[in-house]
Amino acid sequence: MFFRHLRLIAMACVLAACGAAASPAPTPSAVPAPSAIPASPTAGATPTTGATVAPEAGISITDAAGRTVVVPASARRIVSLAPSTSEIVAFVGAIDRLVAVDDFSDYPPALQNLPRVGGSDFTYDAEAIVALEPDLVLAAGITSPDAVGQLADLGLTVVVVGSLEASLDSILTDITLVGSLVGAADSTAEAVAALRERVATVQRAIAAVEGRPRVYWEIDATDPQRPYSIAPGSFMHELLTTAGGENIFADATNPYPQVSAEQIVDGDPQIIVMSNAAYGTTVESLRGRTGWQDITAVRDQQVFPIDDDLVSRPGPRAVDGLEVLARLLHPGQFDGQMAP
Repeated sequence: MFFRHLRLIAMACVLAACGAAASPAPTPSAVPAPSAIPASPTAGATPTTGATVAPEAGISITDAAGRTVVVPASARRIVSLAPSTSEIVAFVGAIDRLVAVDDFSDYPPALQNLPRVGGSDFTYDAEAIVALEPDLVLAAGITSPDAVGQLADLGLTVVVVGSLEASLDSILTDITLVGSLVGAADSTAEAVAALRERVATVQRAIAAVEGRPRVYWEIDATDPQRPYSIAPGSFMHELLTTAGGENIFADATNPYPQVSAEQIVDGDPQIIVMSNAAYGTTVESLRGRTGWQDITAVRDQQVFPIDDDLVSRPGPRAVDGLEVLARLLHPGQFDGQMAP
């Protein structure tokens, strides 16, 4: 029921157990046609925008997994292995270049007519992907490294966009990179600038707020007595704090901690955010849990479902999710400052 969340949790736990360092931001590192783009940008820099490269030239980049990959100057046939990368491709105006997507990509709605190549069990139909003859395969931080390696070994150009340590800033860097890969650097730069301004609008408004509500964020209540929440290291935690909330599990060491009902009651959140409402958990069932009636958020009816796709996918709609959260946590604070 909560497969998408559990998949993310499992991958995060694997990385935590391995002590993996945060992945570097994807950046151009060298260019076979040096006259086209400034050479040797520094590591961690935003991908170069506004560049033009001859179609036959390749661009060498360092992706989010630290892999050096030579990609076409302007990808024409793209396979996306994650909902976030599919949404980014659409956002930069290249949806018509997608020839297949993973099992979970469903936005924009036009993606629903594309062939599916797997992903539900961490594996993909490599034979089908090869048959599509893509010149670019986009993976995400949640994509299994084994799957990335398998496709690369088959001679496909695979770029990992984003990581499990995603942030608002890294998402905008990822979007910039994909825009450059499809030859839309200039228009993407303008679109990313607009997203940055929307984030800044929220930040300015929150800076003027006195006090932050205590928040419990639930992502999976398969076991209502041992639900999963969020903590530092997760993208959702950054959204929550940027939107002006105080996470009651800010001291947890796992980015997706499994917590106890007792811990939640003791934390006495003033607001409860549910990103699992689409998977069967209702506001009524949460309010009815034994011992929860004394929680401030439950008593004051401050329990709110939120669209999971807006806050769990590290893509352009994450800014929508930030704005929704900010309005939820601080109603009335943003009147006239953000589009409805």
